[in-house]
Order: sequence, then C-alpha cells, then structure tokens
Amino acid sequence: GQFQMPGYGTVAIVPTGWSGAPGAAKIGNLEVHGSKVVTHMEGRAYFADRCTGSYNHTDYLALKLLNKKITYTVDVSKADCGCNAAFYMTSMHQNTRKSECFDYYCDANNVCGESCAEVDIMEANKYAFHSTLHTKFDHGGKGCGYGGGEGWNGPRDFVGSQYGPGAGCVDTNLPFEVEVAFPVNDQGYMKGMFLTLSQAGKQCPIHMEVSDYPGMQELSQALSQGMTPIISYWRSPDMLWLDGDGTDHQGPCHVDVPESCGDAVTMSDFRVEILGGPHAANPTPWPTPA
Repeated sequence: GQFQMPGYGTVAIVPTGWSGAPGAAKIGNLEVHGSKVVTHMEGRAYFADRCTGSYNHTDYLALKLLNKKITYTVDVSKADCGCNAAFYMTSMHQNTRKSECFDYYCDANNVCGESCAEVDIMEANKYAFHSTLHTKFDHGGKGCGYGGGEGWNGPRDFVGSQYGPGAGCVDTNLPFEVEVAFPVNDQGYMKGMFLTLSQAGKQCPIHMEVSDYPGMQELSQALSQGMTPIISYWRSPDMLWLDGDGTDHQGPCHVDVPESCGDAVTMSDFRVEILGGPHAANPTPWPTPA
C-alpha cells in the first residue's frame, strides 16, 4: 500500500519477509488504510518511493530531516508490558549489502549482519516510551523517555502519572501525537533530537530531548544524506530494558507479559515540516561518501 505524507509526497510501504527470507512465515502483516498504517505483531516495513515486489536499497526513502520535524499519530493501547511498537530511521538507502535479512536492512545493533546509523524516534508500549540516538557501531546509544531497568535504571524524563493508561498528560488508552525535531546550530550540526508527546484535550504536553550525544556530527551527516523510516511491532519476555521498574522501582513493569500484547498497533497522519530559524532554508551540506 501507499499513502501521502505532506512535506514529502507519496510513500510506499515495503514489508520485510519477501524472497524466502529466514523466518518469513513468522513475519506479521501490514495494512495501509488512507493515511493509517496498521502493523500486526512481528511486522516490520520500510518507507519507500516505490514497491516493486523485490528489494532494492535505492527504492527506500532517503528522508532528509536535518533542520526539519516529522509528526505522526500513534495508538499503542493494545501494547502491554513486553510489547515494542517502534518507529525509527536507519541509513538503509545507502546500504549496498543485502544483509542476512535479504532486504538491505541495517541498524546500529547489527541485527541482520549490517551496521549503520540509527535514530530511534519511538520504542514504546502503553506504559513506556524511549527515544535513542545511535551512531553506526554504538549499540547502547544515548536516549531519553520513561521506563526500563533490570538491575539498573532506564530514563526517567517523566513519570507514569503523565504517560500511561488513564494518565493526566498522555492517556495511552487513546491515540496521541508524536513530534520529533532535528534543529541545527550555527555550524549546521544537529543540536539534538527534541520530542513532544501531546494529546487532544490535554494541556500538559511531554517534552524530552537528547542534546549531549558525542555522535552528533555523524548523525548530522546521516540525516543530511537521508534516512529510511521503519515501522515495527514485536514482543519479548525480555523487554524490561524498555519498560522495567528498575532498581528505583519507578519504572512501570515488574514483569513482561508478551502473551498480553494486542495483535496490532496503528500509526497515521505522518507529515514533515521545515523548522524556522536562520539555517532552515540552507543547512550545511554534507559530502556524499565516495
């Protein structure tokens, strides 16, 4: 399927699992209904300029978000402890190796045998929300958000009374909006990743940021050259890194219950906008690798 993304144009959805890829039978389905993308459990798909039925890295979007923002609406109401609804970007368009997944997938954790820069805009369920920056070989990255910890503490930029089922600022029983911006400084490097979670009828949007990551120059180059947005939905009994209660017992989930994960999550109404400011029109160009 395909949809229109204001600020870019037509976007095709390319699912993983074609061509007899390993584990293809376990890959979840994806559906596109208007501006809405429904991702079923174990589904993963890539934003592309075209969907041809075979994989080619040049088909994938090279979305240039340096000094821009992307906004979308998400419904994680069925994603319990142990579920992970993700929207992120990697440098798939530039990856010329097919990878062990046969679809040119790459990320900072080398999941399919190929590493590349990764920007995790959202890894979330109805109790936890993480955003993380990763340079090509930085598995852990630098993040922000709420939740996580098993013998340690994950990010605590907000609390469960602000984000969660029935919460006062973002009630995750209902859809909410995610906005992520990548502004630049006077040198044209990204200042950081700045996120806002908001919901109609609520007057207390949640703000968080990652602005002190040493890999900003590498990620500035990746964002300038263009990254491929990816949607996925998966589950695990070992998701406490995302939603665990931590040693401070301030996180949301004591145990993960992946069998409680709902069949699907929905993301919709994606749009891209240029940020204001003196460098909005002409951010510093980055050279293309030889």
